[in-house]
Amino acid sequence: MANIKWTDEHKKRVTELGKQGLSSSKIAQRLFDEFGVNLSRRTVSRYLSTGHTSSRYDKLKKNTSKVKDVKRGTEIVINKDGSTTSSTTMQMTEEQAKDPEFVLRAHGFNPDDWDIVSARNNFWQQNSVENGLIDLYQSKITVKPKSDDELTPQDIANLFKADIKPYTVNQVARDTHNLVVPLPDLHFGITTMLDVKGHLDRLLELINKGYKTIVIEQLGDLFHSSQMWSSQTLKGTLLDEVNMVQAVEDAKQFFDVLVTAALKKSTTVHIKQMAGNHSGNMEYMFMEYLKAKYPQVVIKNNIKFRDAYLLDNVGIMLAHGDLAPKNLPMLFANEFGGVWSLSHSKEIHKGHFHKEKTIDEGGVISRQLGTVKPNDKYEISNGWTLSKKTMYALEYNADELMTEYYV
Repeated sequence: MANIKWTDEHKKRVTELGKQGLSSSKIAQRLFDEFGVNLSRRTVSRYLSTGHTSSRYDKLKKNTSKVKDVKRGTEIVINKDGSTTSSTTMQMTEEQAKDPEFVLRAHGFNPDDWDIVSARNNFWQQNSVENGLIDLYQSKITVKPKSDDELTPQDIANLFKADIKPYTVNQVARDTHNLVVPLPDLHFGITTMLDVKGHLDRLLELINKGYKTIVIEQLGDLFHSSQMWSSQTLKGTLLDEVNMVQAVEDAKQFFDVLVTAALKKSTTVHIKQMAGNHSGNMEYMFMEYLKAKYPQVVIKNNIKFRDAYLLDNVGIMLAHGDLAPKNLPMLFANEFGGVWSLSHSKEIHKGHFHKEKTIDEGGVISRQLGTVKPNDKYEISNGWTLSKKTMYALEYNADELMTEYYV
């Protein structure tokens, strides 16, 4: 990749565009269009705010690049799902490698028209006669065209908050027993309301008995995708395409039915949130919707890896289940010493593996819970289709588990 200096002409143009009110991203794109040079928006922003360029860029003369040099040696693959994968070797800085707009332009894609689905940059250094020690990257990205009907962040927020009318009931004292409803791996998007309706009906029959406290545990992967307009995990792994708008509506309907029934048939309702590896960001926002809709519910919303709580004298640790699965009992004792010391019996509730497994680990009952989620293509192709599809409810007295229900 050839390099040119940060010239006075570039500086003058950045200043002119800045005075016109253009954002750093738009200015970077304009310089690319007008001069064929690629600047990161951070570089533009730095110059607008300080009037100086990075001394490292000036010294190595590698802050910009011509598009004709970028395309040399680039391999383009059009995938079956409509995405495009581009692989090339280029010279750029660590800062530029972290700038999605810079990387898109370096591969020849206009950031206004394309989104990065996944990116991988392998780094090494090489001596250059002209510039000394330079940073080289083998860059591979997968991109998809932006859709005309792409949802904005405000659209997403409106999905969760639209027409929220707080719901309250007159709660009364109930039976001395408590009920825990663990909900691991619902994967709405793959799972629909039709898939959960029968299980939800049986759960409502149980809740109608009445309980002192009902705890709903959202144990992660409430949604199949972490994005609204593309189907992927938090780490960018591509998934089967799902309708996330419908997924949000299904989740709202499911929780509206469940929480309303729990409020009517208990003295206190709690919701405990644990982030999953598929949709932890979406789950956090969904809990904020529930907070607005149900002010009487005590909601513990977090993005931590583990949490724990006391239910009378029963200590319960929560985890999604994908991280440190073999060390959870010891982590329970070390990270949540207060809950550990005050509890007469101790349990761990987790999911992630989509199959049931209960183990007594030195007096700590570790419950790996299954899911009602239908098998997707990935699970079918690998033969992971034998686990039963069920929901659970756990009834406790003040000190220990009394009954485990399959609903």
